[in-house]
Amino acid sequence: MRHVRVRNAIAQTLRDNPEGLTATEILDKLDRKKRNKVTNAKHVSTLIRGMKNIHVKCVAQAVDDASSWSNRGLNKYKVNVYIHEEEGAEI
Repeated sequence: MRHVRVRNAIAQTLRDNPEGLTATEILDKLDRKKRNKVTNAKHVSTLIRGMKNIHVKCVAQAVDDASSWSNRGLNKYKVNVYIHEEEGAEI
């Protein structure tokens, strides 16, 4: 199985934060050595998809302020919040 150590690091990060984290927050909290194997937040969410006991808690709203060229100026989009539900997330 590929990326076993990275998946274990993701599971440990989610155990340390029981309120849940988004994929970007997980990427920020990973160790530098583990972060070298993961390229972006989409890669983190893909790795989480193959793990047990990690579920989507709710969907948070994120706002993009950098889109000043659009008519509204702000774009809202949905972000998944991942939570570790039981002890010992198996891969």
